[in-house]
Amino acid sequence: MSFRDCLLSAVDQGAISKDEAAELQRRFDDEFAQARLALGDDGAAAAAKIKLEKDLRAEGFERRRRVLLQDAVQDRLAGYVASYRDLKGGPDVFGAVLNLIENHGFAGTSSLAGRQKAIVSLVHGELADVLETFRKSAISGRRFNKPMLDDVVRDALGSPSGKPEAKAMADAIQSVFETLRQRFNAAGGAIGKIEGGYLPQFHDPRALLNAGRDQWKGFIRPLLDTERMKDPLTGDRLTASRLDQVLDASFDLVTTDGWSNRQALRTPQGGKGMLASQRAEHRFLHFKDADGWLKYNEQFGKGDPLKAIFEHINGMARDIAAMEQFGPNPNATVEWLKQIVQVEAAKSIAGKPSLYAAGSKTADSIRDKIDYLPYRIDGVYQYVRGRSVVSGNMAIGFGNVRNLLTSALLGSASITAAMTDPFVDASTRYLSGLPITKALWGLTKTFSEGTKRQAVRSGIVMDDFLHILGDEARFAGQVCGSEWSKWLAERTLALSGLEPMTQARKHVFALDFQAAIADRTDRIFDALDPYLKRALEGYGIDRTAWDVIRATPAHAPEGGAGFIRPIDVAGLADGPALPKVQQLLGIDSTDQAVAAAQTAAGVRRIAEQYLEVILQQTERAVPTSTARSRSFFVGTQPKGSFWGEIVESGLLFKSFTLSFTTLQLQAIQQELHQSGARGAAYAGSMALALTLGGGMALQIKNVINGKDPMPMDDPRFWLQALQTGGGVGLLGDFMFADASRQNQSLASTIAGPTVGAANDLMKLTVGNAQELLRGKDTHAGREAVNTLGRYMPVASSLWYMRTAYRRVMLDQLQYLADPEAHKNFRQQEQRLQSESHQEFWWRPGNTSPSRAPQMAR
Repeated sequence: MSFRDCLLSAVDQGAISKDEAAELQRRFDDEFAQARLALGDDGAAAAAKIKLEKDLRAEGFERRRRVLLQDAVQDRLAGYVASYRDLKGGPDVFGAVLNLIENHGFAGTSSLAGRQKAIVSLVHGELADVLETFRKSAISGRRFNKPMLDDVVRDALGSPSGKPEAKAMADAIQSVFETLRQRFNAAGGAIGKIEGGYLPQFHDPRALLNAGRDQWKGFIRPLLDTERMKDPLTGDRLTASRLDQVLDASFDLVTTDGWSNRQALRTPQGGKGMLASQRAEHRFLHFKDADGWLKYNEQFGKGDPLKAIFEHINGMARDIAAMEQFGPNPNATVEWLKQIVQVEAAKSIAGKPSLYAAGSKTADSIRDKIDYLPYRIDGVYQYVRGRSVVSGNMAIGFGNVRNLLTSALLGSASITAAMTDPFVDASTRYLSGLPITKALWGLTKTFSEGTKRQAVRSGIVMDDFLHILGDEARFAGQVCGSEWSKWLAERTLALSGLEPMTQARKHVFALDFQAAIADRTDRIFDALDPYLKRALEGYGIDRTAWDVIRATPAHAPEGGAGFIRPIDVAGLADGPALPKVQQLLGIDSTDQAVAAAQTAAGVRRIAEQYLEVILQQTERAVPTSTARSRSFFVGTQPKGSFWGEIVESGLLFKSFTLSFTTLQLQAIQQELHQSGARGAAYAGSMALALTLGGGMALQIKNVINGKDPMPMDDPRFWLQALQTGGGVGLLGDFMFADASRQNQSLASTIAGPTVGAANDLMKLTVGNAQELLRGKDTHAGREAVNTLGRYMPVASSLWYMRTAYRRVMLDQLQYLADPEAHKNFRQQEQRLQSESHQEFWWRPGNTSPSRAPQMAR
């Protein structure tokens, strides 16, 4: 019986479907065609059957392994979802599922967001020398030692550069790549090992399309090492005739995002399929040498080798986190969890015992939300995993606008941050059971390069290397768009002091947390400070994990205070404490290789849980952005969609406010649960402290804006101080009183600066044209100058140069463009005096100050 007859018989018996039979026939035909030239028809048919049978057996084993992994993960998640209890002691299946995606404490579990941060950070700690060598300069943002990157690439790809430093960094990168590959496979993946060195090669679809198929093939063909490249259908070495076909297929795959290799199904399935089966496609093309890799990367890749390296590392870490948290097919697991939530909600509606936290909700109100619940879960999950892009051009266009506005409007946020951050930090230390007196001293010390290196080596990632994937920048939201606009936004945040201050505060908190743990290693878990114990338990750290952590030798740099670093916890598998650690973990395998693997996995997981505590609590101390808060507004809107970009633009500068509000409300609820008095004291002291900090920030901003300090006996001062310190006004000069003076409506303010900028542009162009047609005075010159004063990147924003830019350049330009400039300047002074009883120490229109600020107010 021929192979085709066997398939037809199997379909008739219902053993396989028609689609499965067609796929098997296609694979058989491919194998047959490859073997036919050498073996003839009969021999080729037999060889094709043997090869296909071997492949199917291997694929069947891999499928069974993935099913077992998926089942084990779902059993674990089902146990957590069923056992989770809210503050009232009742079940809350919806809250439990959200905790599994993102958790900032009090939930008793690791989360997807926290796990992926921990994996990325621990890996970056292993590459501390790379991060230090290629860090960005403080002023221009250019990377140090950039020429050495080519040497690192050469050493990584087996072309010795002869430079020991480059070789050491290349070896460290290759070691991290291999560790991530093995871990990806252990979680259900199937990525083969590439001998002779490996660096990921990403392809820019636009560059390929601009060059065209023939030019691209002509460029890449002489650079490829066809001896190492295997036919994707047969696994054999590529023939010359097959190379051209494979390059055509590769071009189509890259330029169509994989759709050229898919078929329209009667029962479509979204996405790219099981995550475990991805991440092998870009490993197919092999270059002859490092020069070929560099040449291609410059023309058709990322351009920056460092970007390619860390994009691969960060992306692999994210995928590993998703597979370890939700199984080889995380999307399917999340879909299953969504159904559990809906089923439990339906039980509540029917009056049956349920895990849904109905509280005082009526059956009708629960029914009304039964479709919202999975939508909300999807929104948080997609935000953590990375929202899809439906139009790259639209996403880049809106991203450029947001970056320009960030550069133009956010240059003074560092003033308010400097005044209010210590109080937010102190509240987090209180909630974490940490001493609060070291924060200011530690902040000053952390600006030194030595302490920065110490923090990075301990596993506290540098934001610069996270932003390679477009992660959150403080206050500004996601940094995306063209390179030039990202450079403007990032330089403004750096030159204003906001970025280095934010990074320093993160390092301070993280190092202080590690020092506090080192000081308490003599205590058993139950003897810990209740708040510290609660903080650890909030992320799933139990007695066993604590005993492993406190068995870690403290790291004491330069004879200073000791730290228990997550990277040292992960290294316990190779240290003298190994027997004790294996005893704590209950590992008693007689097979040394198995015991070593189990120990390494166990201590690595505890190290990442420990690091997750540090990183997520750091978000409390230095709020940046949370997936729950932003996804509440963004929902499931993809990047590049019109409404998705409109919502993102509306959220510009609101990341801090959303994160701060969400996390503080959660903390207040926890304190209220302890006692009403404790909750009221926490909320009241926080409001008072932030109001004082906001007041100091307001007065500093008044002075740097050329004004005398505002009288502090004016109730309006304290209202503005409350707004500023409480987060609403922690956005530079945009969100509070000055907005009304810039003729910004409340609607424009709420909609965000993008809408406000569009409104200003319309007034300047269309509005003035309409006034001109009506025969009215347009004041176009004055409005044009004001637009330059508000929206000029960098110059109009940086707090230490904004007033000089306004007085020396723009005011003088206004004299030329506005016949009533002098009158307008005097009106500004009169309005300031009448509204807030202030005066200008650097008067509008003057090129130099007339006096010093009157500080006694």
